[in-house]
Amino acid sequence: MYELLVLSLLMRWPLHAYRIAKIANEIIGPEERVSKGTLSALLAKLEAAGIIQLAAADSGPFPGDRPSRVLAITPAGRERFVELMLDTASRPGSYRGLFHIKALHLELLPAEQQVFLVEHYLAHCRQILQAKKIDRQDMTGDPRKQQHMPPQFHQAALRYMRLKLDQWQLEQDWAESLRSEVLARLTQVEVEC
Repeated sequence: MYELLVLSLLMRWPLHAYRIAKIANEIIGPEERVSKGTLSALLAKLEAAGIIQLAAADSGPFPGDRPSRVLAITPAGRERFVELMLDTASRPGSYRGLFHIKALHLELLPAEQQVFLVEHYLAHCRQILQAKKIDRQDMTGDPRKQQHMPPQFHQAALRYMRLKLDQWQLEQDWAESLRSEVLARLTQVEVEC
């Protein structure tokens, strides 16, 4: 997740390392934070791989208020960014969080790739929602499950299941609105051509 976050920021501007940390933590926080040590190790790894490089001290859009290295993405880094953006399979447990980052940077991809990503996430949301609905129906419709649970636990479990259903419904609604935006931009581009 952090590699995608760093590269997506550098796709937009050359940045000081501390500015990368600040913006990254504003995006993923407050639930999660990227530590200075984790970021430093990642930046060193990306630099050693030729994915990012040092840039002129005055090349970033934000004036530096302390001495720091300015980093920029390389052509290999741009390729890696696209690869990470289009990857929908390697981290299934963090797909939702990764997609949230990807959604911030969709316009950096060609329209067809934007459609692919949004459609894939929308299908993921539908699949999760369907599974959650089946689980809830199973909990409410199976008398054996009800008789072996204390009533307070059963009610708490049902409320929690409702919360998860509502959260994934919001995700699906958001993904549908993203799809509408992407398709509208694609249609506009086709009309202009």
